[in-house]
Amino acid sequence: MSSTSSPVPGNSTERRERLAYLVLAALSPLFLLGVWVLATQQGWVRSVLLPSPADVFTTLQEMVTQGYGGIGLATHIGASLMRVGTAFVAGSLLGITIGMLRGRVAPIDALWLVPSELLRPIPPLGLIPLFILWFGIGEMSKILLIFLSVFLIMMINAQAGARSCGQDALRAAQTLGANRIQIFRHVVLPSALPQIVTGLRVALGTALSILVASELLGGDRGLGFIVLDASNFFRTAHVFAGIAIIGAIGLISDRSLATLGRRWVHWEGKR
Repeated sequence: MSSTSSPVPGNSTERRERLAYLVLAALSPLFLLGVWVLATQQGWVRSVLLPSPADVFTTLQEMVTQGYGGIGLATHIGASLMRVGTAFVAGSLLGITIGMLRGRVAPIDALWLVPSELLRPIPPLGLIPLFILWFGIGEMSKILLIFLSVFLIMMINAQAGARSCGQDALRAAQTLGANRIQIFRHVVLPSALPQIVTGLRVALGTALSILVASELLGGDRGLGFIVLDASNFFRTAHVFAGIAIIGAIGLISDRSLATLGRRWVHWEGKR
């Protein structure tokens, strides 16, 4: 007696939707690249303002082989990744911890309310003079500038996630005899995870964007240093090459976090 498995109708529809999603995701950068090539070939924009993609690619190849400012490209990338990575991990851990406590413990929320709301609207560039006075122009000031932005983003997202936990779920867990640790682990944390994952992605993008501002504080290495130094000497192709590297790091990091998020929060969708 033979048995055959019938195809699941939803699978083919899901594959088509996924394929359409990937095609659209690929078309948008190709369209922008085409506009860029056309604009440079037709001379719509001066090359000092917008170099051609070929010039940027050639410059990037030179940076890979020769470095920038007498320092290898890998050293520049490593310096920036160290600053962003240290600040991102420390800011995320502290922000999630305090945010979860603020979401569930009213006195802690009250203690942090005014300081956090005073700091959140202040742009990082506005804090650079103070950070120079307090911490100098070394690594500490750069890392702390990124750390502060990541911390505030993660604290707000974790707080909102913790508050999203429904009272019915909490009462059900208490009725079943769960203690506080079990309630936090199995009820509060799963409710907060979607907001936390979203906050991680936003905070990582913010950390990379603030990287350039943080490297205004001095130093001779880092991707932000390349962008800033090249712009001072009108080396526009180098500016675009540095931006392209930062963007590639951001894209890879964001996609990695999105993939982890789908595993951690598998009920929240597939993209």
